Parts: sequence; C-alpha cells; structure tokens
Amino acid sequence: MDANLPTPNYFYRFNTLVGKSIDTYCIAYLIDGYFGTPKGYEYLNDIIARFSLTLPIKERLKHPPREEDKQHDYIYKLKAFQDLKSLTRKYVPKLNGSMAGDDNTFWELKLWIEHRIRDNGGEGSFVEFTSLLDHALEFYEWKDRSTAKAKCRNIWNWYEARGWTYHILKKSSKTEEEILMTRQERARSNAKAKAERARKAVINAITGLYADEYKKKSGAWHIKRIAEAINLDPRVVSKYVKQYEANKDGLFEEFK
Repeated sequence: MDANLPTPNYFYRFNTLVGKSIDTYCIAYLIDGYFGTPKGYEYLNDIIARFSLTLPIKERLKHPPREEDKQHDYIYKLKAFQDLKSLTRKYVPKLNGSMAGDDNTFWELKLWIEHRIRDNGGEGSFVEFTSLLDHALEFYEWKDRSTAKAKCRNIWNWYEARGWTYHILKKSSKTEEEILMTRQERARSNAKAKAERARKAVINAITGLYADEYKKKSGAWHIKRIAEAINLDPRVVSKYVKQYEANKDGLFEEFK
C-alpha cells in the first residue's frame, strides 16, 4: 500500500453504494487488544485517528467485513502501524499557551472541522455542530454520547469564537504532509536533532574559552571530563572529538 502499512486482513472494493458507482475500497485489520475499558477506548481511538490522518477515510464500518474477503488471519500488534501519521509535535499548535498532548482523536477532529471550513469556502465559513458530532460518533468509540458531545462542543466553540479561522491549516511554509509525520519519521527526526545537539556541545567544549581544562598533560583530550561537564556518554564525546580532530576546519566552520 502507498502508506507503507501491513497487508490488511480484509480488502475489497465497493462497486456500488445506494445505486451509485463509486471507487472505494474497504480495508480492515485484526488488532490485538481488549477495547472494553476507558484505556481500551483511548487505545482504539488513537489508532482510528491516525488512520484518518494517514488515509482518505470516508467511513468507518461498524459491522464486520465480509468473511469471504478475508486475506489472512494474522493478528497485528500496534507496532505494525508505526507508519500511521499523527500531527508532528513541532507543528502541533498551542491552545491557550498549553499543549493538548498526544490526543490524536482531538487533533483529528480539529483537522476535520478545518477541512470542512476549507470545503465550505475557506476561513469564515460556518460548519454545523451536528456534522462534527456525527463524524465523531461514526468514527470513534465513546463511553456515552454525552462524552462525545462535550468534546465536540469544546472544539466547535473554539472555532465559533474565532470566526471560523484556521488553527492547524493556517498559512505556513509547511505543507500538510510535512505537518503530519509517522512515528518512525519522528523518531528519526528526533534522533538526528539529538545527535546534532550532542555534536555542538562537544565542539563548543573543545573550542571554547575553557578548552584547556579538558586537555591532559599529554595533550590528549580528557574524554571523561568533557562527558561529565556536558552530561553526555563518553562514547558520544569520543566520536565527535575524533571527527573534529580529523577535520578541524570543516567541523569548526559548521558550528560557528
């Protein structure tokens, strides 16, 4: 599949729906877990939200797929869906100065209402509360209707109070694809950023005003002392010190 997801347990094409010819496919997965508790609801809704952020999902079927369309019986663990997207932490907007956390259901509902604002003509276009609530009830599992209604009302009121302006889709140099990121992509991005911070810290230590304090009498770098000073693993320090020594000019210029 284009989204780099595992092979669905069920897969088939809808030829017609209510007498209309359509080009829609049903995909369904068997996922390991018990979803009859509040934590279970949260777990399941997170997966549904991330599917909705990754694929152009039109409808969540509440009935079991056709048994004759089952491809295989394998039961998947959550880790099989690491390529599902969620809002990139870097681009998750702040609400009243604080973050809404990793509630992908919340962010998917916000993105859904913004897509309706866009479809209705752009910023300033009204969106019916009932349409948001219907979407939430159709796609997600809730303790009861009042819980879903309260969450949707909170989101809807936020947009109404701001004249139906964008929050996530606001003008930015970043595309929606860049704002949405898979967990694997985020892990790689975070690892790269962490390595960059570590390398800068090492270079700053051995080229700064107190660089001599990190030298042994022999002239070699005191790796353990540098590591303790900048709170890094000695092996990481040793790696970047060696890189610096091998190419002082190139690495030094990079961190000016």
